[in-house]
Amino acid sequence: MQSQLLGTLYYIRGFSDSVNTLQVFYPNASYYADGRQALIHLYHSQGWQRLWLPEYFCYDVIASLKEAGLDLRFYADYPGYNGDDNTLDAIQRNGHFRPMDAVLRVNYFGMRSYRNAEHLSVAGIVEDHTHDLLGGWARNSRANWCIASLRKTLPIPEGGMLWSPKNPPLPETPEASKENDEIASIRWDAMRLKARYLAGEDVEKAAFRKGFVETEPFFDTAPVCALDETSQEYLNTFDIQAWYNKKRENWHILSEIHKEGVHILLPEDAGCFPFSLILLFDFFDDRDRVRKELIEKQIYPAVLWHIPATLDGDIFRISGGMLSIHCDGRYSSDDILQLKSVIESVL
Repeated sequence: MQSQLLGTLYYIRGFSDSVNTLQVFYPNASYYADGRQALIHLYHSQGWQRLWLPEYFCYDVIASLKEAGLDLRFYADYPGYNGDDNTLDAIQRNGHFRPMDAVLRVNYFGMRSYRNAEHLSVAGIVEDHTHDLLGGWARNSRANWCIASLRKTLPIPEGGMLWSPKNPPLPETPEASKENDEIASIRWDAMRLKARYLAGEDVEKAAFRKGFVETEPFFDTAPVCALDETSQEYLNTFDIQAWYNKKRENWHILSEIHKEGVHILLPEDAGCFPFSLILLFDFFDDRDRVRKELIEKQIYPAVLWHIPATLDGDIFRISGGMLSIHCDGRYSSDDILQLKSVIESVL
């Protein structure tokens, strides 16, 4: 099992269908090289004074947002917490929001049901639907704007997206960047090499890994620019509905794992499409041991995300005790059953 999306082989496996593409679901969206670019572009275009983020977030992205000049504030929110509405209401009741503030809400791992924050007295509500683009919250959103990082969940080497459920004008469409196009080309080549490697061809692992590792820092500081043309063309025929259906089917198989001291983060309702299997361990040492043993068996779980130790309590506890294991459409049911068996053997 591999952690990096493969890319070009998915047409063969039945994910090519122009009826259920991302553009069909969101016909008026704008596409960027990266999800954080969509948020940065939106922030500056709206003239917001500050942006409120949940404390449980990717701190590499937070560093990029600060570098881009965003003034950030934080509120308490994390996976599995269902008091986020009350938290935001309390911030408003205590007078901490300013008129030109904006608030970002996150659908952690595609597990959350619909939220509505239209009553908040702020300049904009933004929702991050990276982990579930087709679930009930995303499809029924009443936020001012929604963003997503497409490369986190779809088989393309880069990609961000911005759309508006309420249809106010979007920021001016970003222009293409020669540098970004070159980076995307390198990453597409790496994805093709990896597909050949996994198919059993004589390809050195280092050959494709180099393409990913050396280009990743680009997204931390890259100026706002359009999604590369190859990725855009790929999305034009990629059946995201079939991909999501398979992912949810795979998740249900994995979610049957049961072990004392290990919990599975569950979706809040049946309309969610879980991003991955999220294992929550009671003890950090158990998490680290299982992660190490899975890597030794060539299964590569992720920690999403490493939260600063200064954020104690539930927020730090979730970060220190979680593992995210991919189960998306690249895997057959037999693959998932094999994965389930391996996970159970090390728990």
